[in-house]
Parts: sequence; C-alpha cells; structure tokens
Amino acid sequence: MAGGKGERFWPKSTASHPKQLQKIYSNKTLLEETVRRARLVASASNIYVGCNAELKKTIQKIHPELNLKFVVEPMGRNTAPIIALAA
Repeated sequence: MAGGKGERFWPKSTASHPKQLQKIYSNKTLLEETVRRARLVASASNIYVGCNAELKKTIQKIHPELNLKFVVEPMGRNTAPIIALAA
C-alpha cells in the first residue's frame, strides 16, 4: 500500500510529495526500498501498489523504471478496503 496522508510525518511529507516518495534510510525512496524487498520473495508480475489515482500518476512519473502494477482505490478509506479491493 502506498497510501495515507502522512500527517504524522509533516512537514517532510506533503500532499504533493507523500512519505512513500521520501528518501529516509538511503538514497532510494521508501517505495523503491519496499519494491526491492518485495522482489526478493515475489516475482515482479505479482507485485501491486495500492494507492489513489493521483498518487499513481505521481509514482509513474517519478519511478517509471519500477514498471509497477496498481490497484487504484476510488477514495481513501484506510487499510482494510484497499486490501479487500486488491484481493
């Protein structure tokens, strides 16, 4: 999941640059780090990012090299609905 407003991470995390796109632990974004770890245990064809439509566009613009698949939630409703949608 690449969702959430990141309010607890403000002011570093903003609507236009959410926490998933921040470089915290290395020179890679949290999303890049997560995808790297996921690819250690799953094939790229089985990795999906759950997020809203706006964040999907931003991720595709910033990380086209990741060639990600998306499950797009119509509106943010916390964790359970996006997991159910992805299932």
